[in-house]
Amino acid sequence: MLNRLILWSLTQRWLVVIASVALLVLGTVTIVRLPLDVFPNFAPPQVVIQTEAVGLAPEEVESLVTLPMESALNGTPGLTDIRSSSAIGLSVITVVFDWNTDVFRARQLVTERVQQVAPRLPQGVDTPVLSPVSSPIGDVIKYALTIDPKAKVEKRTDLLDLATLANWQIRNRLLAIPGVTRVLMVGGGELQYQVLVEPARLKQYGVTLAQVSEAVKQANINAPGGFLQTPDQELLIRGVGRISSLTDLQLSVVTVRQGVPVRLGDIARIQTGPAVKRGDGSLNGQPAIILTVTRQPFADTPTVTRAVEAAMNEILTTLPKDVQVTTTFRQEDFIEKSVGNVVEALRDGAIIVAVILLIFLGNWRTMVITLTSLPLSIVLGLLVMNAFGIGLNTMTLGGLAIALGEVIDDAIIDAENVYRRLRENSTLQVDRQPPLKVIFQASAQIRGSVVFATLILCIVIAPIFVLSGVEGRIFTPLGIAYILAILASLLVALTVTPALCYLLLANRNLAEDETWTVRKLKQIYRPILQWAIHHPLPVLGGSVLALVASLTLVPSLGKTFLPEFQERNLVIAVSQLPGASLSSTQQIGIAMERSLKQHPEIESAQFRAGRALGDDDAGGVNFGE
Repeated sequence: MLNRLILWSLTQRWLVVIASVALLVLGTVTIVRLPLDVFPNFAPPQVVIQTEAVGLAPEEVESLVTLPMESALNGTPGLTDIRSSSAIGLSVITVVFDWNTDVFRARQLVTERVQQVAPRLPQGVDTPVLSPVSSPIGDVIKYALTIDPKAKVEKRTDLLDLATLANWQIRNRLLAIPGVTRVLMVGGGELQYQVLVEPARLKQYGVTLAQVSEAVKQANINAPGGFLQTPDQELLIRGVGRISSLTDLQLSVVTVRQGVPVRLGDIARIQTGPAVKRGDGSLNGQPAIILTVTRQPFADTPTVTRAVEAAMNEILTTLPKDVQVTTTFRQEDFIEKSVGNVVEALRDGAIIVAVILLIFLGNWRTMVITLTSLPLSIVLGLLVMNAFGIGLNTMTLGGLAIALGEVIDDAIIDAENVYRRLRENSTLQVDRQPPLKVIFQASAQIRGSVVFATLILCIVIAPIFVLSGVEGRIFTPLGIAYILAILASLLVALTVTPALCYLLLANRNLAEDETWTVRKLKQIYRPILQWAIHHPLPVLGGSVLALVASLTLVPSLGKTFLPEFQERNLVIAVSQLPGASLSSTQQIGIAMERSLKQHPEIESAQFRAGRALGDDDAGGVNFGE
C-alpha cells in the first residue's frame, strides 16, 4: 500500500506539490488563529462558593456556615471532593467534580443545593455567591494605579477617590470585554457614608443605638405610592427618600422628643471615609491600587490581553493627570517567549540542516527538498491538532520543539538515497534506468526503515499517555503534538519528498563522486568499524558499564514536577504570625519593595496584603505576596 502511495505521488507530482503549497497556506492562516495559553486546562471542573458572615469568628463560620453547606452539597452528581476554608467573616467552599462533568451543569447542580440551605443560615449571613468560571492560571494581566507625587496639578487626587473610580468605572469597563470573567481590586479602600455615634449625646437625647441603626436604614429608602389615574393618563407616585449628600443624612430624623425632632446630626458625626480594610496594595514602596484581570477558561489569552490593553489605553485619557498606571504582570509575555523559542529552534534547525546537507551532499537541490518537510510537517501536525480542538500552549510548543530534530530525518534519508541512486544511474553506460523508476525504487528501498523508525519514536513517547490526574492533563498535549509532527513527517517523506526529487533531481547533472567530507569520514570510520567487528566483547562490555554508570546517577538527580521556566516574574510570599494587623503586613511589604528596588535588575516590585473583595483566596491580613 505504501509503495502504491509513493508511485501515485510520483505520477501525480504536480498535484502533490500544489496541494502541499495550499496546505502550507491554509496551515499558516490556521496557526495565526489558534488559541494560545500557558498550560493546557489541567484542573478538573470546580465551583467556588463564597459566603460573607460579617462579625463571625472562624470557628463560628465553620460550624454555622461551612459545615451546613458542605452537608447540603454532599451527594451532588459527579462530585469527587469538597474543600473549604473558614476565615474571619468568610466561608469559601470549593466543590471539585470528575473530569467528564460539564462545568456549567456542575454550577447548576451546586446552585440548586445552595438554594436549599441558604434560608437555614444564621441571620446576618449574606446569600452564598458562586465565583465566576475561571482557570487556575487565568490571571492575564495586572495593573498598579498610583498617585504621582511629582505631577504638577491644581488638586492632587486622593487614593480613596481613585479607588472609587477604579471600582465603579475602570472595573466595569474591563468586565465588559469578551473573555474577561473577573476583575479583582485591592488597595485604596472602599468609600462609605459613616455615622460615628457619640455616646454622651445618645444619653443626652435618650436615644438607643438600635434606633439610630433603624433611622439610618429608613433614611435611604424610596417609598412607592401607587398610581394616580385620570381619564387620559396615569402618574407614578413615590416618596423619594434616598440620600444624595451628607446633609441629607444629617437631617434624617431618629425620633421626636416633645415635638422636637432629634436628627442624626445631633447625636453623631456624619462623614465619608474608607471601610475597614481587609486588603491593601503598594508599588515600589508607594501605596497603590492593584487590578487583576482574570480570563474565562475557554478564552484566548493573547486576544483577551490585547482587548484589555486597548480598553486601558482609552481609560488612560480620562484619568486625572497625576494618576499613573503600571503593568506589573502580563501573561502573554511568557507565551510570546515560548512561541519565539519554537520559531528560533525552527530557524536554527533549518540553518544547521542546510549547512550539513551542503557539506555532505554538495547539492543545493537536496537541501531544498529536505527543508521543505520541516514547515510542512509542523503545519500538518498543527492542522490535525486544531481539528481535535487542541490549542497552542507551552506543552504543545515543547512537543513541536522536541520533534524538530526528528521530522526532517525521514526526508533526509529519502532524499539522500534518491540522490545517490540517481548519481549511480547517471554513471552507467548501459542499462540506464528511467529516472522515475530509479526514484521509485530508491524511495521504496528505504520505506521500511523510515516507517519502523517513525513507529519506534511514537512508541518511545507513548508512556506519557498512561499518566493520570494533573500530570496526564499537562503532559498529554506534549505527546500528542510530538507524535502528530512525527507522523506528518512520515507522510511528507512518502509523498512530497519523492515528487520533489523527481522535479528537482531527475534529468540533472549530478556530481559523479562523493564529497570530500564523506570520503574523509569513511577513511576515519573504516578502521574503527573493523576494530569493533573483531573485538565485540570490549565494545559490548563498555556499553554495559556505561549503562550501569548512568543508572547509578539517577538517584542523585534532582526531581521537579515541571521544568524551570525563564519567567520575568518572581513571587515572594510573606506570612506573619496569626493576629498580625493589615498595616504591619503592608509595612513589611513596602520595606521589601524599597529594598528590592535598589537592585538595577528589578523593574518593579508590587505587594498585595490580605484579600481582595470577591477573591477565592480566604487568606488573612497577616499574609501578603
